[in-house]
Formats: sequence, C-alpha cells, structure tokens
Amino acid sequence: MTPPKNKKTSDQDDEQSMSDEGVGNLFTGGAAAPSGALAGWAASPSPAAQPAPAAQPGLVVPRPPVVPRPTQELAEEPAPPVSDADTAKPVGFYVSTNVANRFRKLRKQSDLTHTQIVFLAVEDAVEKGLTQVVEEARRAPKFQSKLFAVATNNTDLRGLGPVQLQYKPTRAQRAVIDGLVTEAGLPDHTKFLAVVLDQYLPGRRDA
Repeated sequence: MTPPKNKKTSDQDDEQSMSDEGVGNLFTGGAAAPSGALAGWAASPSPAAQPAPAAQPGLVVPRPPVVPRPTQELAEEPAPPVSDADTAKPVGFYVSTNVANRFRKLRKQSDLTHTQIVFLAVEDAVEKGLTQVVEEARRAPKFQSKLFAVATNNTDLRGLGPVQLQYKPTRAQRAVIDGLVTEAGLPDHTKFLAVVLDQYLPGRRDA
C-alpha cells in the first residue's frame, strides 16, 4: 500500500526525534544547526586543539573548564636552633634518707626548685673550700695502722645513700659541676652532690 502524501513513516519520525535530542544536548535554544556543522563538531579532537567557531545566533559555544590554581602557601621560616648547652635535662643522684628529707623540707618551705637548691649547695661548698668540705665528709676508716698507709675511701662519705633525687642543669651548668667534681678529687657527681648537700641543708647532718 502506498502511504499518503505529506505523511512521514514511523522510521522517519524516530530518526527526526533522535536528531532533535542530539541537538538539544549541545545547544540551548534557537534553530538547529546544519548537519555539516554537527559533523565537523564531532570530528574535532578537543575544543583546545581547534579554533573556536564563529558565534552564530542562538549558538552557545562551550568553554573549557577553568581549573583553579592551587594557592601557594608561604614557607615558614625555620626556628632558630637551640643550643644543646642551653637545654636542661634531668640528672639523677643518690643521697641518704636524712639528706633527702632535709632536701624536701627546704623545697616545701621555700620557693626554690630542686636545681636551685643544688646550685646553692655547690656555691656554698666552693666558698668554704672543696678540699675541706670533702675531708669533713669522710668517715674515719674502720682499719687504722701506724705502719701501713690506709687508702682513701671515697665510698664511705657522709650524705651518700639509696634515695634518688633529681635536678635539671643545662649542659653548660653540668660541665661546671663536673669540673668541680674533679677538683674535689671525687669519682662522680653523685658523691659530690651528696657531700655538699649534707653540709649545706638545714638540720642535723649525717653521722
């Protein structure tokens, strides 16, 4: 049967409908562009590779997306290095129970820190004379002989004991104390601090 004139078949209607939908995805409003323009647009590799087409009435040319540039953060200036000589680190030493009790009592009764009490005791020992302070701290040896010399005992000193205390000197301050330990003739700073604290702190000294 021959279809009536001026009447489109269903295939033509579907093709026209699909063509209109494609145009609507690329353009907004206005008349449809010729099929040649659509073919040229599809063959173009990318908007950036081809020059922008001339503006036409009712034609909206898509623009490439604008990618925001990341903000550049200002580099922070590095902090000045802290000298190890100015860094305070805790140092432990051992004293007798009597010295520890007197030490804590002075700490509670005053606004002094552990470190300040140690420094005051060291300064007091230097003013008195380190040799005299150490000799007064020595206990008489249990063995005495008129014929044979008895070796000096640096382990039986007044002020030594099993209780640990701490103070926080800087490296430079610790170096000063180490020099005084050598000057006093003692083997380490624990014995030195125990001796000077026993003679400096208020209260009864070790027997």
